Amino acid sequence: MTAEAPPQANPPRVPAAHVKNPTLARALFAMMAGDRAVVVDSPPGAGKTHLITNLAQQLHDRAGMTVAIAAQTRAQALDVANRTAETGAAVSLLVKHKSVRPPGLSPDVTLVSQGRLRPGLGIVVATTARWLWTPTHTFRTDALLVDEAYQLTYADLGGLGTLADQVTLVGDPGQIDPVVTGETRRWDGWAAGPHQPSPSALLASDSDGHVTSLRLPKTWRLGPATTDLIRPLYSIPFESARPPSHVEDSTGPLPEYCVQHVTVTGGQADPAIALAAATRVRARLASGSVHTLDGARPLTARDVAVVAPHVEQTTMLAAALADQPDVFVGTINQAQGLERHAVVAVHPLAGYATVSPFATDLGRTCVALSRHRSHLTVVADDRTSAVLARTLRDHPEDTATRTQQHLLDTLTNQGARP
Repeated sequence: MTAEAPPQANPPRVPAAHVKNPTLARALFAMMAGDRAVVVDSPPGAGKTHLITNLAQQLHDRAGMTVAIAAQTRAQALDVANRTAETGAAVSLLVKHKSVRPPGLSPDVTLVSQGRLRPGLGIVVATTARWLWTPTHTFRTDALLVDEAYQLTYADLGGLGTLADQVTLVGDPGQIDPVVTGETRRWDGWAAGPHQPSPSALLASDSDGHVTSLRLPKTWRLGPATTDLIRPLYSIPFESARPPSHVEDSTGPLPEYCVQHVTVTGGQADPAIALAAATRVRARLASGSVHTLDGARPLTARDVAVVAPHVEQTTMLAAALADQPDVFVGTINQAQGLERHAVVAVHPLAGYATVSPFATDLGRTCVALSRHRSHLTVVADDRTSAVLARTLRDHPEDTATRTQQHLLDTLTNQGARP
């Protein structure tokens, strides 16, 4: 008599993404219930693209929807397409006719041109600019998902409106407002003006409560100290859920952030600013190591970024670090969406003898202070505190300047010096 084989235990089930992420579940429910518009606010590093890609996959697989995803740059579109393909969904990248396959594009992503767009493609990813040139009388989708939506103007959202019956906007309200080159004075003070970020303008125009408002509650990038530092820049509550991570050098563990004051006499283009930032990058690379739950390893150039508010500053930085091509060097605007273990950031007010709207823009400061996962060094002008104090004496109602002073005081008082 042959003994029966013992029954095999079922393998443990891995929870679906929407089960592990309540915000994703709520967004999915809202879209499948027919809500016309959903806005999801997010702090830095909270999983915006993860939500977008998994929401697209669920809408297509569960409801059979054709989904369009709009990214703000070509690099973002490539990343979104690749990460959507990782969910197992059928995904296409919309490109110009006869375009060469972009380097780094997953083999699971299909290229499609406007002439081959058709219902039932599944999920189609493109930049906002390309979607705006897509004729909607020949191709429409069931749902439009916009990544980094606070970089999209309300006017451009209106241009995308005929593409789909439903829209979900996912973005970081602390980021830099969209760059608008035209004159906008006629809309000053209008929260729903065409130049405003699309999520905030859409909510401001929603007098009947038809827009579903959600938020991602945790940042997986920023540690608790940095989360506390930038929290005054947000109207949404959030907390740190980042696993333990820090950078060490020859002196021991480094704090989440620190400030290095330099004397600046030549304005924003003073070489002292770039020299201080480049020197700090080299110091981190010379003896730095990254420590996470996976263990310790040397800090590499790919782990490091240096950002500055002005192009002339980044030009000098690029020249000073020409032998380190893997270190990211760019403006704060270009660094939106970037994440590195160690970041050196030039303070937006470095070199200014008087404040300006550009220098005190809170979105630019927020981006500069939130690109790091383990450590940030801020290179600051030793005159900036006096400049801010003088401005507040003359203009005590200036909220942006007062917030800048609070941030600089916190950096100086709580951030251990390098």
